[in-house]
Amino acid sequence: MASRRDDVLLEAEFDPKLVPYGRWAVSGWMIITGAGIPLIPFWLLWSIRYAPMAMARLSARLTTTSLEVSRGVYFRSDATIPLDRITDVRVHDSPLMRWFGLQGLRVETAGQAGSSASSEGQLIGVVDSVAFRDAILRQREALREGGGSPVAVASMAATSSSDSELLTEIRDLLRSIDSKT
Repeated sequence: MASRRDDVLLEAEFDPKLVPYGRWAVSGWMIITGAGIPLIPFWLLWSIRYAPMAMARLSARLTTTSLEVSRGVYFRSDATIPLDRITDVRVHDSPLMRWFGLQGLRVETAGQAGSSASSEGQLIGVVDSVAFRDAILRQREALREGGGSPVAVASMAATSSSDSELLTEIRDLLRSIDSKT
């Protein structure tokens, strides 16, 4: 899914321990729900074929202007998260993730609904998550300082122009009100 207009700066590598972690995590939820207990053997057998396909499809690339995430076997998802919309990238883990030596990244974007990150913004099992997070944040800052892409600069200029017109209109209204009082 590499973008044709952007250079890939960094590609995430995913830890192979993500496969057994996924088996344990889903099995744990099946046990907690109680109703899923009879389905655990079927899940484990099915995951033998599914897990390697899921790992082969999982990728995350940092480009000059975005973070591109691909995932899914049956229900595929290719997401492009513009760096200028990223507000925070958090490293997180859970007791089960720590047991497998894994960490996750949660990418939060501007305009994101609710407090939990969208599925496109969740990456579990990235090798050296902290370094990948730091690379994303550094590139985001470089994009902001460098002025961004020509499209972003043009849209910011248009917004700035309309904001200026609005402020001028407000100023004129305030002067009109002052002159009448």
